[in-house]
Amino acid sequence: MNMQTEQPKLMEAYLGLHPADLADRLQRLPTAEARAVLGQLPRPLAAGALAELEKEKIVELLQDQSPEQIAELFRELPSEVIADVAGALKPKARLAALNLLPAAQAEAAARLLQYRPDSAGGIMSDRFISLGENQSAEEALQLLRARVEPKTDEISYLYVVDEQRRLTGVVPLRDLVFAKPDRLVKNLMLRRVKSLPAEADQEAIAREFEHYHFLALPVVDAQNRLVGIVKASDAMEIARAEATEDMQLMVGLSGEERALTPWRKSIGKRLPWLYVNLATAFLAAAVVAVFESTIARWTALAIFLPIIAGQGGNAGMQTLTVIIRDMALGELTPGDGRKALLKEAILGLINGLAIGLVVGVIGWLWQGSLALGLVACGAMLLNQVAAALAGVLIPYGLKLARVDPALASSIFVTTVTDVAGFFFFLGLAALAMRWAPV
Repeated sequence: MNMQTEQPKLMEAYLGLHPADLADRLQRLPTAEARAVLGQLPRPLAAGALAELEKEKIVELLQDQSPEQIAELFRELPSEVIADVAGALKPKARLAALNLLPAAQAEAAARLLQYRPDSAGGIMSDRFISLGENQSAEEALQLLRARVEPKTDEISYLYVVDEQRRLTGVVPLRDLVFAKPDRLVKNLMLRRVKSLPAEADQEAIAREFEHYHFLALPVVDAQNRLVGIVKASDAMEIARAEATEDMQLMVGLSGEERALTPWRKSIGKRLPWLYVNLATAFLAAAVVAVFESTIARWTALAIFLPIIAGQGGNAGMQTLTVIIRDMALGELTPGDGRKALLKEAILGLINGLAIGLVVGVIGWLWQGSLALGLVACGAMLLNQVAAALAGVLIPYGLKLARVDPALASSIFVTTVTDVAGFFFFLGLAALAMRWAPV
C-alpha cells in the first residue's frame, strides 16, 4: 500500500477521535507532522485538540502560524480556553491573533489574561448565569430558557448580583425549578456564599474544593463583583497538577517535565539538582574519609554502611511524604509542627529499636562479633531518629524561608541520613574499638 492511500485513511482515523485522544496523538508526533495534521483537520476539531495539548506543544505548533490561522482556531474556542492557549504564545503573536477575533470574544479573553495563570482569575470560566435579586422565579426560568445552550457549562448554581454586579447570594437550580412562579429570587437565595478572590492561589482553590465539596465556586474581584466561576473539574485538574509538581520537586525536577518533554529541555532542569546531589554525596564521602583508618582496621564495617544509611533514607522519605502532603492540602496549622515532630521522633525511636535489634543480631551472628552488633544497633537507632526529625524540620525550615517545601526536600533529607548514618556508625565503631580492640 502506497503513502497516497495511507494518508487519507490516517486522516479518517483522526477525524473519529475525541479531541482529548487526538491531542494525545499530536503530542507524540514530531512537530512538523503534528502541525500538518492540525492544518488538515476541521477547525472545531483542531481547536478542541489544541486546547487539550501541553503548553510547550502548543507553542511549537503555533509558532510558525500566521495570526490569521491562529485566530481561525481561536474563534472555535470559549474565552477561558483562548486565554489559556494565548497565554502560552509570545506577546506579539498573542496580540495579533486577539485583534482578529470578534470584539466580544477578544475582550472576554483579554479580561481573563490579566490574571496570573495559577490564580482563580486565570483558571475561572466566564460562562455562568447571574440573576437579579428582584426577579421572580418565573422570570429567572424564562431567562434560562432564552440563554442556556447545549454547550453551556455547569449551571447547578445560579448566582445573584445587585445593580453593581456585586455577589449577594446563590440559588441552586433545583430550588428555582420547584419554587412558586411569583416568588422573588432574593427570597430563594442563600445569602452566605463561599467565594474565591480573583487573586487566590491555585493551591488554596484546591483546598477549598477538597474541604467543602462544591460543584463550583464563584470568583469575585476586589469590589466583590462576580467575574467568573471555578468548577469542580478545574479543581480536580489543579489538584492533579499540584500533586505532580510536588512529586517532581521532591526529587529535584522542575515540576513541569513530562515523559515526552524534549531531552534538551529536560537536561537543563535536571542537571543543576544532580550537581547539588553530587555535592552532598561528597559531604557524606568526607565523613567516611575521616574514619578511613577505622574502616581499614575493621573491614566488616564496610558491609553495614549502606544498610544504616539506606534504612535512614527510607524512613526520612516516609516522614517527608506525609508532611509535604499535609502541607500541600493545608491540613497542618502553624501549631501542628511540634505535634508532628514529637510523633515522628517517637516513631523514629520505635522503628530504630525494632530494626536496630534485627541488624545487630544479624551482624553478631554473621561476623561473630557482639561489638559489631551493638554498634550497628545503636547507629540504626540514632539514624532513624535523625531521619524522622529531618523529615519534619527540613520542609518546615524551607517554608519558614519562603521556599516551596517540596523543592528538592528529598535531597536534603537523604543528605542528613547519609551523613548522620555514616557518622553514628563509624563514630560508635571507633569508640568500641577502644574497649574491644579488633
